[in-house]
Amino acid sequence: MKRIIFLLIFGFVISVSSCNSHKNGEIVNAMDNTKETARDIIGNNAFLYYKNYNEATDFYDRVMGFKNVFEFEGFAVIFQTTATTFITVVNDNGRGMHTSDEPKTIAIALITDQLDAWYEYALSQGMDIRNPPKPLGDSAHNGFLVTDPGGYILEFEHFAPHDENVRFMPLLNASETIFSETELVTERPAGLGFKASIYWLYHKDAKAAADFYREVMGFNMLVEQPFSDIYTSSQTGYIGLVLDGVGIHNATHEKAVNVGFMTNDAQAWFDYLKEQPTFKLRTKELFHETDGAGNNLIDIVIGYDPDNYFIEIDEYLNLDTNSIIRQELGMN
Repeated sequence: MKRIIFLLIFGFVISVSSCNSHKNGEIVNAMDNTKETARDIIGNNAFLYYKNYNEATDFYDRVMGFKNVFEFEGFAVIFQTTATTFITVVNDNGRGMHTSDEPKTIAIALITDQLDAWYEYALSQGMDIRNPPKPLGDSAHNGFLVTDPGGYILEFEHFAPHDENVRFMPLLNASETIFSETELVTERPAGLGFKASIYWLYHKDAKAAADFYREVMGFNMLVEQPFSDIYTSSQTGYIGLVLDGVGIHNATHEKAVNVGFMTNDAQAWFDYLKEQPTFKLRTKELFHETDGAGNNLIDIVIGYDPDNYFIEIDEYLNLDTNSIIRQELGMN
């Protein structure tokens, strides 16, 4: 209703703009502010799908030392990786939106200033390391790749002061390194942590992807690399758009991932996105995730970006079940 009112007001002001251009500018600014309010993002998430659910949860819990901040028992666990980034392990039991047999067309970068120590730890845990880290030298970044128990790629990555990173480094330097909490039962040393995360996505049409994440999602490009660009998202979460054919993965139509975002207002996102021609909604109304007793826990927007990545925007409602994740997201 508010959107309709704004459109009516805007149409009226256009008709009298020759008489009052100053007020016209005020209305345009008000509309822009409304759009920005709708595009509220407070966290990033990636939903990954596993045949061996227990093995995957053990890896992210005990080996990686990530905190469990939300759980649907036997179906999904949300693990916190940095202040505003998360990985959700989903049981491939027929209940989810994907299967673990689909292409795993995502890579998740875990950014750290402790790359060598993480590599030594990965070796000690027998992680499936695809390549060792190379010396940084004059490069803008370095790292190494690990394949998790379900075949997803984790990139342990360090970004250095460099002309390429001139807009990125102030944000990384301001991001607190998140360590494993002392009460967790984990092999991860207490002094190892991550400070940010990049969710690398792979599209056939680079321009369509860039236009969508910039114009529709409202992200700003921070880093321009030879074969990928990095965009802002949440405080410590970033989206990386990779040119097809030159990255770890090739673009695929089907993909075993939901690209997730957390918000304070899922309904505002729904109302905004239903007007965007490059976003296709999966449901005709806001979706409500409930518990076994029928209580509504999460309001969810579900749809597709221009290359069929499932986009999920979640609002965790103010209930005791959601208290931990709401606290970590600064919602309480």
